[in-house]
Amino acid sequence: MRLIKALNNNVALVQDEKGQEAVVMGKGVAFNGKPGDPVREALIEKYFVLDGDRGKRDFDSLLKRITVDDMELASSIIREGEEELGYRCSDSILLTLSDHLGMMLERMKEGIFFGTPLEWDIRLIYPKEYQFARKAVAGLREKTGYQIPDQEAAFLVLHFINAHSGGNDMRETVMCTKIIQNILNICKLYYGREFQEDDFDVSRFITHVRYFVRRQIKGEHLKIDAAIAEKCPEDYKCAMKIARFLRQMYQWEVSQGEILYLTLHLNRMSGKE
Repeated sequence: MRLIKALNNNVALVQDEKGQEAVVMGKGVAFNGKPGDPVREALIEKYFVLDGDRGKRDFDSLLKRITVDDMELASSIIREGEEELGYRCSDSILLTLSDHLGMMLERMKEGIFFGTPLEWDIRLIYPKEYQFARKAVAGLREKTGYQIPDQEAAFLVLHFINAHSGGNDMRETVMCTKIIQNILNICKLYYGREFQEDDFDVSRFITHVRYFVRRQIKGEHLKIDAAIAEKCPEDYKCAMKIARFLRQMYQWEVSQGEILYLTLHLNRMSGKE
């Protein structure tokens, strides 16, 4: 791997053994480096391949909007998040989070603040990520000197969820979150109760719904014992309501196996076992 251009001591544009251009980040990875020098691969913490001419153009365009400092802030948050959350994010998060942080700091300079209507749902659906994101926002306040509101945590969560699921499309991640939100709303109305983020059965149900939505998008299905419907008739009715909603709103045909699996998790969450 050879250095093309050092953006600063910790960020560089490189060319790998296949001739592909990539952005690498790591403490001291480009220190005292000159074009053509070998890159110390042991120092690389993040590696983002620029996919052909378009990828190079996108990166050049991105550098006009953000600073290398934005990238270093993003890299620090990603590194801390991966350590605390216990999973690795796809390398695409480096540029997408850098871009978000750059735009966020521009908004802070102008005194522009906004949240997302999904904030409460993000907190409920992704509690571990939200807890980390709150700490990351506090760290950003300290590092930048801007009074960044806690509402920014919800946006950071979406970046981590998108990168963790291997997605490159934030729209799909937001759509999944909205679908989960709607499923939870159906359950709240059906059972006439609120759900608490620290309730183990609620957390287990939400985890199942997250994987259920991903399976629906990928066209995958489950098989489960049909006796569940007879054992838990009220929960089965709620599962059928969810299936009808998804058919009407997204044209999804939810398999009987998935409906029965939803029934099982609804029964556990409702405490009717």
